[in-house]
Amino acid sequence: MKKLLICCIYGATAGSLAKKMQAVADRRGYQLMISAIGIENFASVAPAFDCYLFAPHIQYKLSELTQNLRPGCPVAVIESYPYASLDGEKVFDYAIAHLPVLVK
Repeated sequence: MKKLLICCIYGATAGSLAKKMQAVADRRGYQLMISAIGIENFASVAPAFDCYLFAPHIQYKLSELTQNLRPGCPVAVIESYPYASLDGEKVFDYAIAHLPVLVK
């Protein structure tokens, strides 16, 4: 089972999005666990995950947040509108397209 971590400032919005994306993954038959975290706790939990999505409003912190991840670790920044509208379907499709490690 692959593990995807979504990160935003405090984790609340990412948490809501993760729940919606998990429903999409389950419905489509993906063996995937989707979780969310705020930036303050990212470094402590990140090593347990296979790939990462970041909220668009924290992309300026991307190099800082990813500096301790293993080299070549799949990372993507979610597009603004699907993130803001909590569109789990679109963000899931974006993740599949930009994080090849998630493909069945």
